[in-house]
Amino acid sequence: MKKKLVNRKIALAFVLMLVPAITLSYLASVFTVLPFDLKSYHELQEEANPLFNILMQWVSYLGETAISMALTAIIVATFASRRQWLEAIFMLATTSSVLLTFALKEVIHRARPFPLAENATGLIQKINQYSYPSGHVLFFVVFFGFFAYLAWMHFAGRVRMIVITICAALIILIGPSRIFLGAHWASDVIGSYIIGTIWLFVLILAYQEVMRRRDHDP
Repeated sequence: MKKKLVNRKIALAFVLMLVPAITLSYLASVFTVLPFDLKSYHELQEEANPLFNILMQWVSYLGETAISMALTAIIVATFASRRQWLEAIFMLATTSSVLLTFALKEVIHRARPFPLAENATGLIQKINQYSYPSGHVLFFVVFFGFFAYLAWMHFAGRVRMIVITICAALIILIGPSRIFLGAHWASDVIGSYIIGTIWLFVLILAYQEVMRRRDHDP
């Protein structure tokens, strides 16, 4: 009975997230700019100062392809060195957010707020040319969100709290940084937070199911 109640709550949470995700995705496919997009951009520009500018640029820099690949490799190697192979595999699986971003961008085809430099080729160029959803935000929510979850499950003491705090701070800051830098509209970012959370929950549930089956194997 308790398990059924938990499953219903999870199903309800998914529905509550899917509705705004689908709505925002549809609006992004129809409208280049939504009413609150310009307002959000200008309000963030009013916060501009040397320290704020550096912070926004630094956070966004962590989402660049080479850096995100390096971060993934480091975290995967960390869990592998601890012989936590399942955790290493699932951290690697968080890179599926890149494919999800590519698929949604190809379907929605929303233009960027400002043109970006054409300095990439292939898949990276295709991902970069469209605005919705934000690949940086999706990656941060899924990657750092799952890392924070594993830290809560497997780390202890000060290390656990430091990792979770850093991951939470990066997830919170990446959205405003993408708007401030003119790479995305606020609606791109909000949609990415919602979609990223949905995908993060999928990975966490999959991880829990694999753990449950492994623990019950003779």
